[in-house]
Amino acid sequence: MLEKFRVMSQTWVAKVILALITIPFALFGVEYYFRQAGGGADTVAKVDGYAITQTEFTDNLRNQLERMQAGLRDPRLDPALLDTPELRREALAALVNRRLLTGYADRVRLTVPDTLLVNEISQVEAFQEDGKFSRARYEEILRSKGLTPALFESRLRDDLKIQLVQESLAATQWLPQVAVDAFLTLNDQSRELSVAEIPLGAFLGQVKIDESTVKQYYDAHLDRFNVPERVKVQYLVLTADQLAQDVVVTPQEIAKAYADPANQARWGGGETRRASHILITVPPRATDAQRNAAREQAQKVLAEAQAHPDQFAALAKKYSQDPGSSPQGGDLGYFGHGVMAQSFEAAVFGMKSGEVRGPVETEFGFHIIKLTDIKAGKVRSLAEVTPQLTQELRKQHAAQRFAEVAENFSNLVYEQSTSLKPAADKLKLTIKDSGWITRGGAAEAPLLNNPKLLNALFSTESTQDGRNTQAIEVAPNTLVAAHVVAYEPSVARPFAEVKGAIGEMLQREEAAKLVRQEGEARLADLKAGKTVVLTWSAIRQLTRRSALSGGLPSAVVTPAFQVSTTHLPAYTGAVLPTGSYILVRVTQVTPGNPTDATKRKQAETGLTRAYGDATMSSFMAGLRKTADVRLVNKAVLDSNKNN
Repeated sequence: MLEKFRVMSQTWVAKVILALITIPFALFGVEYYFRQAGGGADTVAKVDGYAITQTEFTDNLRNQLERMQAGLRDPRLDPALLDTPELRREALAALVNRRLLTGYADRVRLTVPDTLLVNEISQVEAFQEDGKFSRARYEEILRSKGLTPALFESRLRDDLKIQLVQESLAATQWLPQVAVDAFLTLNDQSRELSVAEIPLGAFLGQVKIDESTVKQYYDAHLDRFNVPERVKVQYLVLTADQLAQDVVVTPQEIAKAYADPANQARWGGGETRRASHILITVPPRATDAQRNAAREQAQKVLAEAQAHPDQFAALAKKYSQDPGSSPQGGDLGYFGHGVMAQSFEAAVFGMKSGEVRGPVETEFGFHIIKLTDIKAGKVRSLAEVTPQLTQELRKQHAAQRFAEVAENFSNLVYEQSTSLKPAADKLKLTIKDSGWITRGGAAEAPLLNNPKLLNALFSTESTQDGRNTQAIEVAPNTLVAAHVVAYEPSVARPFAEVKGAIGEMLQREEAAKLVRQEGEARLADLKAGKTVVLTWSAIRQLTRRSALSGGLPSAVVTPAFQVSTTHLPAYTGAVLPTGSYILVRVTQVTPGNPTDATKRKQAETGLTRAYGDATMSSFMAGLRKTADVRLVNKAVLDSNKNN
């Protein structure tokens, strides 16, 4: 059931597993969503009494900003513009939606078994070495992201709960076949079309713009002709990678790390075992009667499994209450020590291949286990892993050194605020020079495009007082401090420089009005059945899809397929982005074919998704109606107060 989730997790787990479930904020509206309330200093909002902290909000906002900035293609766009009140509202709404869904899952006692959690984590390639889950690598990656295993697993458990809620909603969808028929008939409809264009150029000669009109426009829109303020800077960059180049790792350190008990699983020394299980769950806070009933059921299933071990997979599909492994006949795959619950692991590693044992109790209930295979481990030698350990130890030392040097770097650029040279000399860093930079950043110096750094560069302290910026983290383990060496304020371009372009623009605007009047008049005549002399293009038979892909100018596709065809020929028209006017003539309509098997399958997939989205929207609206959502710290929604 979670195969799609598993496939997605293969890229980088933090992009998916830790991604918050974002339901479109427009479902509820900002004012409707939050009510003002009191709370702790670190509380941003409350959902049914559950606090959303400042840290959670900041992390989610930063993730959204980083994703948006990574997608920017125009270096002139000011990255600081991304941090808007609207984006902050959406970031907070995502956290609220997540809490509403996990709260619902808890209320209906939806649990994620340890086995499912472990299986999802062990399948993530980022956590594997030589195709096997590595506990050490798992912890190392989480550490680099500022996470602990407990926090990560808690978030993942919530993500899986949300996934199961969504899966259960999707399973209830029913798509009427008449809806598929109607969709295909309309969507694949083709129309015989021809067009006639009334070009803008034919009317330009009728429009004369005098210089006084141009000057009047210039004076009224002076801000449109401003050259943006800009700076040239010197800057220093401090990174952990720079420090790693000077780190020396000794053979003694490598040998010690190799012998560390915490690393033994990484070298493949421990054997791995493959097991299947049947889980009889015990609800949280179960009574003695409930626990005894589950144990009795497990005993009965155990007896059946031991009597027919070759039918274990079928029994798992029939009896197991683990939604993650039951469809696979209870198969949990291969795992080593330190992965499963302690009692479960002890049983598995004490069994013989083919043995069925149970019931084994864990916090999730009672397990009947079948051991299906054993793989002996092969220990990699110290020589084999020395390059890997050398690199890891160098990074660890560099990270530790970076923390120390970063503080010194920050102090130096702050205390010696009139120049970067003292910091450069002491830390042996190279001062770099930039070209001109606007508030939108500069393509040739991407490190300087950080929103906080750009704000600092254009502050009064930098441009007027001649002070260094603070050391600002522009990327993980990367600090930049800068000093403005040249500043040019924003100025308006002279009238003489822009009057030609303004005159041409005003001429085109006035000509476009004349074109539209002419086009609409001819369209009215055509609809009235009058004879209108036009040069029509050749007739083409187009579907909406082929029209959008180049068959027609995009501005006329929608009107061409919306115009009523009760009486043919039918006529419509539209203004093109160029200012020209285009008339469209429809002479024949052919309905789409709803019996095409391939297209029908595609339509069913798309419509089912649309039905599912609508169901999810309604479901979220229902949760919101009964929830108590309160905004505690309204200031977090104001980007100007949080820079």
